[in-house]
Amino acid sequence: MRKDEDKPLGNGCNSSAESISIKQYFMKYPNSTAKECCKILRIDYQKLGGRARKIKHDLLMWKRSIVPVTIQNGQAPRPLTSHRLEYRFLEPVPEAQVAILNEKVLGDRVEGIWYRSPNRNRQLEYFDKEISMRIYPKSGTCRIIPRRVISFEELRVKIEDVFAKVMPAKVLLSESFRKMVDSLQVKHRHRTFHTGPMPPFKNRFYRDSLGIDILSDGSHPEYLEVHEYWPSWIPTLLEFQRSQGLAIERNTKAVSDFASQIESHLDVMKGIGTAADRLNMAVRDLARIIHGEV
Repeated sequence: MRKDEDKPLGNGCNSSAESISIKQYFMKYPNSTAKECCKILRIDYQKLGGRARKIKHDLLMWKRSIVPVTIQNGQAPRPLTSHRLEYRFLEPVPEAQVAILNEKVLGDRVEGIWYRSPNRNRQLEYFDKEISMRIYPKSGTCRIIPRRVISFEELRVKIEDVFAKVMPAKVLLSESFRKMVDSLQVKHRHRTFHTGPMPPFKNRFYRDSLGIDILSDGSHPEYLEVHEYWPSWIPTLLEFQRSQGLAIERNTKAVSDFASQIESHLDVMKGIGTAADRLNMAVRDLARIIHGEV
């Protein structure tokens, strides 16, 4: 077998402009002949007729190799599963905190405990019934996947609780940790469709226009996987809502503190009023005594 025969449309000359035109023609008119193709495209049949026949043959073999992805009634395949949302920090996990995790992690996969994965990347991982987290030590990237339906603020609190299992209090209160947690944003969602055996690939062509990646990898060898990224305004909206929530929380605390101070002042003023009343009574008693003696 020649080197290029094990690839779809593997003719070594198929990257030229003529070959691209021929491919497009036979994709639209698969039953046409090489001679008709060359005539319609106004290319030299004597020179490129053989290439046209090879491209038509390769296209036919490629189409036959595709596993049908429609169900019996002809409908499009339903997604097998819709993974829960994946969140990430815009800020990487600081190196100092990664170092602390490296010292605290265990070697075995245990629920509710930070551990190190056995693969070559040696990620730091955690999971329980509510959340799954994975930190890549070199880059500081942290992937967070809720394992149940959970609100954004509940998720933030849960993340802090997970880090609190191994981090000292001074780290949890540090500016770098707060900045990292405050940068939490939704990343994307996964869907998978059963198609049969798929070669590994990743297509990011539609990322900018449609917000999706189409891929197949070893984690789902018989499924087409689609990563759905949120429009750019979604993280901005979540960040705005979070900021507004924090501002309301700060304002509520300030009003509460002010109310407490007013209550304290009122208590003091009440005490002063009581003391003044007693002083007036003492003065009247003293006046009576002096008047009686006079």
